[in-house]
Amino acid sequence: MEFNLTVFLLQLTTFLVGMYLSSILFLPQVKEWMENRQKRIEDQIASAEKSQAIAADLKTEFEKKVKTLEQNTADIMQRNRQEAARVRDETIQAARKEAELILADARKAIESERQAVTQALQKEVGVLAVSIAEKIIRSSIDAKIQEKIIKDSIQELGARKN
Repeated sequence: MEFNLTVFLLQLTTFLVGMYLSSILFLPQVKEWMENRQKRIEDQIASAEKSQAIAADLKTEFEKKVKTLEQNTADIMQRNRQEAARVRDETIQAARKEAELILADARKAIESERQAVTQALQKEVGVLAVSIAEKIIRSSIDAKIQEKIIKDSIQELGARKN
């Protein structure tokens, strides 16, 4: 094969004319398509960055809410513990007061019973004294001996009281 300059120039001219016509006919559409594609990609990147920023803000807000919720929960638990301790203390105080009242009532009842027993004993001693007096009168003992017996009986009553 031989090199033919005419054919070469003709082929070169055809190629250049084809390129020129392609650039006039196809290049604007290809450029427009490439620019649209580039714009779409840039928009998607911007949208993704915006979504990522929103997600980061939401995550930060969520974390703040979680921390606030945890703090509120801890505060509520602390208040509940304090309230339980207060109720427990109040219950213990009320039980102590009630026990003191019951003890005071028991002491009053014991004192009342003691006084009743003392009065009954005094009545019995009185009856016994009357009985002794009757015996004294019956046996006709002189006045000095009767006084001595009465004084001794009174002293015995005084000693039993104390």
